[in-house]
Order: sequence, then structure tokens, then C-alpha cells
Amino acid sequence: MAENEIKDPTYSPKAIWSELKKVKWPTFKELMQSSGLVILFTFLFGLYFFICEVCASGLISWIVSI
Repeated sequence: MAENEIKDPTYSPKAIWSELKKVKWPTFKELMQSSGLVILFTFLFGLYFFICEVCASGLISWIVSI
């Protein structure tokens, strides 16, 4: 068997704990920055779609009234 081949995954608690130790967990500051960006972009996309809906509604109302 070649060294590059993937072996069968093991799901033992020891293997899981070993993998969890390798994870770079975000600090509280990084977590707050990421959360703030998600909230900001959610608001901006919501505003964008609201404006698009208002414009489309106005356009359809204008077309129907002709």
C-alpha cells in the first residue's frame, strides 16, 4: 500500500481528541468580528433585496396602469 493512500478512518475517542487539538479555535475577538460581518452583510443583502422588490413592484404597477 502506498503512503499517499487514505487509510480507513478511525472514530475512536483518542483519534477524535487528537484531531480537536489540531484545530485553531477562534479567539473571542475573532468570533465577534466574524459574527459582526455576518450580521452586517445579512442586513445589506436584505436592504438590497427590499429595494429590488420595491422597484419591481413599482414597475409592475406602472405597467399594469398603462
